[in-house]
Amino acid sequence: MPTEREWGTMSREVQEIRHDLRNHRMILDSTSEDLIRLREDFQKMKTRIATGVAMVVVVAGIIGWAAELFWQSI
Repeated sequence: MPTEREWGTMSREVQEIRHDLRNHRMILDSTSEDLIRLREDFQKMKTRIATGVAMVVVVAGIIGWAAELFWQSI
């Protein structure tokens, strides 16, 4: 049977472990939120890049079409 001192030591260790666990949960929650935000930002960036590429293709097509009309008229 543990003595009062041993019980006190074990009780303190359990409290420290609970505190550490609570801290780890808070860190994990924060990291998960950061990861979700990064995924959303990455998706937005992919959409912007795809839109930019599409705009370049459309502008290049219009310039090509205009150049073709210009050369045909000469």
